[in-house]
Amino acid sequence: MLPDQRPVPERVDVLMLLYPWYKDEVYRRRQQMIWLTAVSGFALVLLLFLALALPLSRPGHRLEPFLMVTGVLVLSISMLYFIHQQCVRHKMAKGILITLEQALGLYEDGRYLNDTSLYPRHWQNSGLGDRSEFIYHSIILSLAALVVSALLL
Repeated sequence: MLPDQRPVPERVDVLMLLYPWYKDEVYRRRQQMIWLTAVSGFALVLLLFLALALPLSRPGHRLEPFLMVTGVLVLSISMLYFIHQQCVRHKMAKGILITLEQALGLYEDGRYLNDTSLYPRHWQNSGLGDRSEFIYHSIILSLAALVVSALLL
């Protein structure tokens, strides 16, 4: 935003009303991704221990492990989808938050502080290199692969 294009006071009030809501939304979505990963990781580790500790009820019957593998895959895929859904919403909220910050002039030099901006300029692009969804998915896929291996071997 150029210095002579400052928002009118009524618009500033709307921006100030929306800003904390979107800030909270960004953190809440991130927290949900972390919890979904933790819960599904815990469930998969528990299944891994159970698969290694408990013998199959019918050793000659090979249908049982495939049914269990199907259950593990359904659980894992659904958790991956839920995490992806939260990640998409997180990125949308973060984009709107950055737009609100720009409209409030938080990245403009000298607007709030002498000769510097209130927020570092690189924060405007901070969401572009976020690899957290890849990490969350990798954790779940790795644990699911371990459980499937334990069930089939």
